[in-house]
Amino acid sequence: MSRILVVTLVLTLLMGCSSGATTPAKPVVRAVLFYSTTCPHCHYVMEQVLPPLQKQYGDRLEIRMLEVSDENNRQLWVKAMDAYKVPNDWRGVPMLFIGDKVLVGSQDIPEQLPGLIEQYLAAGGVDYPDILK
Repeated sequence: MSRILVVTLVLTLLMGCSSGATTPAKPVVRAVLFYSTTCPHCHYVMEQVLPPLQKQYGDRLEIRMLEVSDENNRQLWVKAMDAYKVPNDWRGVPMLFIGDKVLVGSQDIPEQLPGLIEQYLAAGGVDYPDILK
């Protein structure tokens, strides 16, 4: 096969096809979970709630987990809570930031997260909150 033909084939494959059509990227939902290693509610969310969702959605769901005993993570958590205007009586872990929503605790996260994932996927996905990038 000639070198020009090989280059042409590679370029065609990279572009999607010769008509210029491309496959749209799959939507991805990204969220951030703040947790503590000593928190049983956090362990419940991380060990019982998130694994089935991760299995169901695969690479369409990305959750960044940040442990709050790390000073940098703690500062980021406080900054996020302030930016999202989280009331003082809600400030605890586990706390999940997804889109413009904040979910707190081992009851809200399992109850609301699946619906929010579906909502954001249907809307084309959602990136990590700006304050947490």
